[in-house]
Amino acid sequence: MTFEDLESLIDSADEKVTELTIMRKESLTTQASVQNEVDSLETSIDTLDKVSSLFKHLLDSLLDEKKQEIQHLVTYGLKTVFTDQDLKFHINIEPKYGTISTSFKTESVGVAEGDVLESFGGGIVNIESFLLRIITLFQTKLSPFLFLDETFSNLSEEYVENCSLLLKSLSEKLGLTIFLITHNEGMLTHADKVYKASSVKNKLALEGLKK
Repeated sequence: MTFEDLESLIDSADEKVTELTIMRKESLTTQASVQNEVDSLETSIDTLDKVSSLFKHLLDSLLDEKKQEIQHLVTYGLKTVFTDQDLKFHINIEPKYGTISTSFKTESVGVAEGDVLESFGGGIVNIESFLLRIITLFQTKLSPFLFLDETFSNLSEEYVENCSLLLKSLSEKLGLTIFLITHNEGMLTHADKVYKASSVKNKLALEGLKK
């Protein structure tokens, strides 16, 4: 091997070393960039987990708050009308088949509890149904007017005046105008205005009894 051949091999080796050095630097730079991306993604995932946990907590809190409000209103109505019974209204919310399942339960403290249709009389069904309609009315932000046509027909006579008081109380507290059609004069005890409807020559005639 001549001196020129040796010198050529050394130059070639130097080029390889230089090339490898450049490739190593590029590899280290790429590795650092990938690591930065990984760190950034891990930070984002951690943030999303925290935000998701926070939103779940907020939703659970809001759901529980709404649940408590509804339970309170319906229980208030039951206690106002059925003063001789210790009634409470409960809502059970649980995840089921990928969605949220809601069920209602009525309790007569120390006596019985269960589905209102199966365990209690029609009068209690009337009151709960009425109160849930009011809640729906406000949740959907509809006009604050409610029309009732013999809605409390299953209510025992002993609770009729209390029901009239409930209508008056809710009307004042919620800013709600209630139009009630009834043949039971006891339901009119606490009404602000009372009109008697009759047919005169096939025409509707209204007579103001209480204005």
